[in-house]
Amino acid sequence: MFNRDNAVGFVLLGVCAVIAAVMLYYINIGERPRLNIGGPASFALMVVFFGLMIYGVVKGGAFGRLRRGQSGPQWPNPGTGRKSWWDRLRGR
Repeated sequence: MFNRDNAVGFVLLGVCAVIAAVMLYYINIGERPRLNIGGPASFALMVVFFGLMIYGVVKGGAFGRLRRGQSGPQWPNPGTGRKSWWDRLRGR
């Protein structure tokens, strides 16, 4: 249940929980939330976002498979692909 494949889901679930708590707080006090992070911080967030997006496309997407000359793991067969270190330690 807690392996690398599920990490993104747990991170997104945590982010959504934090945002929900903040929104419930602002609903409770009757104010509107205002986010003012400034120009340099917003530019840095934009660079990080697009950098991670390009990294994901190159590393795991079609471009990465074409560059390495592989077709990638086949989805319906659970025996293909990489195993997490936790699964390898337990011998699964």
